[in-house]
Amino acid sequence: MNSQFSASKGNILGILGLVFFSGFATGMLSVQFFRPLMHSHTTEIKVDSSIQDLSEHLDLRMNQLEQIREILDDVIIEEADLLGQLQWNQEDGRNRIKKYLTPEQRQLFDEMVRSELEKE
Repeated sequence: MNSQFSASKGNILGILGLVFFSGFATGMLSVQFFRPLMHSHTTEIKVDSSIQDLSEHLDLRMNQLEQIREILDDVIIEEADLLGQLQWNQEDGRNRIKKYLTPEQRQLFDEMVRSELEKE
């Protein structure tokens, strides 16, 4: 019975480690991918650039440009909302993990997360 518990405990720790690492890696990659959306100035430049490119290539009328700008603005807002949800999800995951760590492990974990966030 004791060996079964040890094996189960090892499996659980392995799964938790895999979940943590996957979430951590996904979080770091997603922040890099969505970084331009986090800065409104960069986003505005992107929208203007996209509209200019579309206008030049498609010979758009003024009302078409206005409609396209509205669509791009909506998409940017939706992406910002998704990014906020992603960040909340990551923070929630970190908090849930910390519940199972000792105070010393929590401190190391916080330092590890802080270090990764500073790399952004």
